[in-house]
Amino acid sequence: MIVVFASGSGTNFEAIANAFPLDVKALVCNKESALVIKKAQNKNIPCFVIPHTHFLSRADHEIEIINKLTTIKNIKVIVLAGYMRVLTATFFTELRKTQPTPLLINLHPANLNTYKGAHAYEYAIDNHFSRWELTVHEVIEELDAGPVLNSIEFPIFPFETVQQLQERVRPLEHKLLTSTLAKIIGQEKNL
Repeated sequence: MIVVFASGSGTNFEAIANAFPLDVKALVCNKESALVIKKAQNKNIPCFVIPHTHFLSRADHEIEIINKLTTIKNIKVIVLAGYMRVLTATFFTELRKTQPTPLLINLHPANLNTYKGAHAYEYAIDNHFSRWELTVHEVIEELDAGPVLNSIEFPIFPFETVQQLQERVRPLEHKLLTSTLAKIIGQEKNL
């Protein structure tokens, strides 16, 4: 009922898979060398590795992803958890053809009104913010603009580096994602 899209190390994927071991049905990854693949394999979760570099266009890549998704029954939610690709209109058009259409959510490391896109932590540090926010939102065609489902604010400490900030807030990312998913799939529990 949950499919996770990820491109990197997979810490958010792992948190989701640990919290919902019976509900994560697949991982979709666009990078053949991503560490998240091994994490999915170790948990016996099916993994669709669909490298975007193997396609001539984003549309072709996204259609192939949708084709793989149609092999999975009863997807309730798709989670973009460190998936470093911006989805295009093609993806949304094709996804809407699946019935029921799954909810698509994203973890974004900023308040949506403050910063959109990649490198949010760098932006926060470079611009000397003292407080920052993590947001889980519904994904719509406009980048980082969908309805906010959950968020949490946290301090940024003076002289903190981007790497230190990322490491410190990673547990908050996990908690925010899993608590939001619990509400979505109706599994309220102490996460």
